[in-house]
Formats: sequence, C-alpha cells, structure tokens
Amino acid sequence: MTLRLNLGNYLQQHGITAYRLVKEVEGRVAPNTVYSLARRPAQRIDLKTVGVLMKALEGLTGEKVEFSEMLEDKPSTLNHLQASAETPVYDPSKAKKFRYSGKAVTIEGGPTVEQIIAEGRGRQLP
Repeated sequence: MTLRLNLGNYLQQHGITAYRLVKEVEGRVAPNTVYSLARRPAQRIDLKTVGVLMKALEGLTGEKVEFSEMLEDKPSTLNHLQASAETPVYDPSKAKKFRYSGKAVTIEGGPTVEQIIAEGRGRQLP
C-alpha cells in the first residue's frame, strides 16, 4: 500500500483551478510546486508546504480541509506477483514438450575466447 498526496483530484472535486491556488499561496509556495502537485500525485512532500496549501484551500472553499481528503491509497505494485491459492504457479500440462529429432548436430569451428579478447584489445594471436 502506498499513500500519495493527490492535490489535483481534490482541486477538481471542489472546482478550484491550480492557478487560483497559486495566487492564494503566492510568496509562500513556489508556483511550480503547486502546478506539479496538481498535475500528478506526490509521494514525498514537505509538511510545511502541505500546511500552507491546506490553509489556502480552507480560505478558498470556506470549509475545514482534512489532510485525509487529499490522500490517495495506491495498491502496491508487487501485489500482482503474489500467487493465488486457486492457480498453481507451475502447470506441467502446459509445458512445452521437447523430442529428440535424430538429426546430427555439427559444431562449426570458430575463434577461441583468447582470440576474441585479443582482437578486442587490438592484438592478433597466431
């Protein structure tokens, strides 16, 4: 579980534009910070900034703003990796079957490892 501050969602629900919030917090929070928070949810933020934004939002909406109203719960990205009890992790019936074809395999000669390394270093071995 990951908690994120979703200011953009809060602004949209209350019909407030990011520009209007920027004007309200002018001189206390950088405009780019407000626009960034309104554009996408933040995982890390300075608590002082959150406090200033909450006070400004209280002034704009005329009602008390709860911190939890701006939080968003995002499920962990690793949840899909957990195996469920109903489905097995490995199903041998779906495994690809390899059969011997009877054809002879020939291995062609090539350079040795030492020759490849020497060539990479700009030298030639006999």
